[in-house]
Amino acid sequence: MLDRILVVDDEPIVLEILSEVLSREGFQVGRAPTAQAALDLLARDPHELVLCDIRMPGMDGFEFLRRVHRAYPATDVVLMTGYASLDGAIDAMALGAVDYLIKPLRRKEVVARIQAILQRRRLEAELHALQSELRSRYEIHNVVAFSTRMRAVVSAVRRVADLADPVFLSGEPGVGRRFVARTLHFSSKRREAPIGVVQCANPFHADIATEIFGVVKNGRRVYRGQVDRCRGGTLHLAEPECLPHEAQRRLARALREGTYVPVDGSENQPLEARLSFSLSAPLGELIERGTLVADFAALERVVAIALPPLRERIEDLPGLAVAFVDGYALDHGPSLRITAEALRTFKSYAFPGNVSEFFAILGHAARNSLDGALSPELVERSFRQAQPGNAVASGGAVAVVPMADQLGDREYQLVLRAVNRHPGHLDQAAKELGISRTTLWRRMRKYGITLREQRDVARMS
Repeated sequence: MLDRILVVDDEPIVLEILSEVLSREGFQVGRAPTAQAALDLLARDPHELVLCDIRMPGMDGFEFLRRVHRAYPATDVVLMTGYASLDGAIDAMALGAVDYLIKPLRRKEVVARIQAILQRRRLEAELHALQSELRSRYEIHNVVAFSTRMRAVVSAVRRVADLADPVFLSGEPGVGRRFVARTLHFSSKRREAPIGVVQCANPFHADIATEIFGVVKNGRRVYRGQVDRCRGGTLHLAEPECLPHEAQRRLARALREGTYVPVDGSENQPLEARLSFSLSAPLGELIERGTLVADFAALERVVAIALPPLRERIEDLPGLAVAFVDGYALDHGPSLRITAEALRTFKSYAFPGNVSEFFAILGHAARNSLDGALSPELVERSFRQAQPGNAVASGGAVAVVPMADQLGDREYQLVLRAVNRHPGHLDQAAKELGISRTTLWRRMRKYGITLREQRDVARMS
């Protein structure tokens, strides 16, 4: 779709030249000799951008700008004048003009300024779309909560979403503490404000206190901390028990007093961001161990929410599988299909890596699926490779699967599907694969594919 630009000027030669220049650049150009004619045209046919002269008979450019902003807030206006002055430029920008051009106009300058404005509009539209997508992804109805314990978590999030009290989310690694923190933010009245995340255990932070609180030297702000960037929104601190005790005391003092002091600063700043925390264990337990300072125990109002491990909410597995499939389609395009038989692979498994591990196993299976079907055989194979000590490291982090294993998964899929398409006719299966019957037998032995397994899979499909 062409970008539409409306040119408003009482001089016919300016209308003619600007229309010709902009049309050559691929824009769809409208013309109006007066501000009133331009308003009439906008009422019939909205435009993305208007170039309007300031000095015109009747309604001038400033009044036109005011009316456009009231009636068509999505339309940007650039004012033009042959009587340049600093006051005029200030007035134009104060009224909301996106730019101010001085006549005589230079072709390259006009085109460059217009392209910059339209590019900014496109970036803002993309940002708005991404923010809307982010908000929708973390809406509270997306939390899988068929189990009693997760329903209690959802109820707690709804109850405290609009409070200002700090929130401590505790649970094992991989249970979804950061997801719930974002859900808490996007379920609150702060949803339009920023949310920031600081990984307190990140070894690459040169100065974690500076990252959180910022730096002010000699009355000049040198670095804006996350508490300032997230003003009016939420700042989530993951694993604050890994912070130096001095930084922990500074945080506790900020929560207690409602103000904070930037590093190297002397003036208190209001704490206008809500703080949430991911803890590896309940707050009281971490204080007893000495990993969190006792100052946190003195806080008057705190919210503590404990997230259950996946082994204690197994009834949520089907819902989590659906959430993974939906998220995979959103991020990668192709849709996936997973059956109840495939989910039975996880029966009685303790999930040391919790939801993160479950998603990692399904992700491995999805990457190796030929047609988007997560069959019981493929899920079981991915599950075996992701057993603790193989693919899942401590904390639910998934190690890189060697390329040889990935290629083996693809070959396994190809062989299994070929023999299933030709049950009892291995010659035809070998011909489809472009290999000999003997080589096919070797591949079947390599991957443990038996004739009985073929018949069972054929009956299920």
